[in-house]
Amino acid sequence: MIHSDWHIHSEHSYDASNTLDAIAQQAQAQGLRFVGITDHANFNDEKFIGDLHSSAVGVKAAQEKYPFMVLGVELTPIEKPEFDYIRQHKTREGYVAPTLSKPFAIELAQTKEELIALGVRYAIGASHWRVDVPNGRKLTPDLDTCIKEWYRQQMWLACDERVTILGHPWYHGKGIWYEDFSVIPQSMHLELAAALKENRKYVECNSHFFCSAKATETFKHQYAAFLRELFERGIPVTYGSDSHHEYGDVRSQVEPYLTAAGFVDGDIAELSQDDLW
Repeated sequence: MIHSDWHIHSEHSYDASNTLDAIAQQAQAQGLRFVGITDHANFNDEKFIGDLHSSAVGVKAAQEKYPFMVLGVELTPIEKPEFDYIRQHKTREGYVAPTLSKPFAIELAQTKEELIALGVRYAIGASHWRVDVPNGRKLTPDLDTCIKEWYRQQMWLACDERVTILGHPWYHGKGIWYEDFSVIPQSMHLELAAALKENRKYVECNSHFFCSAKATETFKHQYAAFLRELFERGIPVTYGSDSHHEYGDVRSQVEPYLTAAGFVDGDIAELSQDDLW
C-alpha cells in the first residue's frame, strides 16, 4: 500500500543520525520508488540555515547514485517577533518575546524563492509547539488551549504557498489527545479539509501516530479514520516515516490501521511532478 516515503531526516538535521547512503540502501531493500529528505529548518538563524544548506549539498551529491532521492524540507511555524529578531541579529540569542494582547503572527524560516534556489523541490509544513504566546514551548500543556493553537497553525499552513504537504496533523510531543482523538471537534477537521482542498495541499500519514507508545488503540483507529475522511474529501494522502535514526521499515505497523479505515493499494499518494517545484 505504501510505496514511497516523503518525510525522512538525515544526519544534516540537528536531531537525526541517518546517513543518506543508509537511507537509500534501506529504501532499495524496501522497494520504495521515492524517498524525500526533509531536514529541519525550524528557525531562520545561521545554525538551521547552515544545516539546510548542508542537506542540499549532501542530497545533490547522493542523487548521482540514488536518483530516486528527492530534496525537501520540513518547516515549523515560529512566532513572527522571533523571526524578525533573528533576521536583524542573525541569532536567537538575546531574544525576549514581547507581550501582546493577541496571539503572535506566524512565519516560516525561508521564502519559497530561497528554498528553490537551494534545489528544494517541496516543503512539509508541520506544527510542533505553541507560538501564540511568550515561552509557549515551556508552558504546561492545556488541552483546550493547545487544540485551538494547533488548529490555528494548521489552518495557516494549509493556506501558505510554501507548504506542499501538511505534516503530521495534530502531532503533539506529549500526546495530550492521544487517548481519544474525538476531543478534537469535527468542525475543525471539516474546516481544515476545506482549506487543504482549496489550496491543493497533500496531507501526511505519519508513522508516529501508529507507532507511538502514547497512542491508544482507539486513537490509532480514530486517526486512520480521520485520514480516510480527508482522502474521501479529495485530499491526497502521502506517507512519511519521519525517521530520525536507524531508518527502517515500519509500514507493517501502519498499514493494518489504514486497511481497517478503508484504504487500499493505490490510495496513498506520491507527489506529482506538477506539485514539485
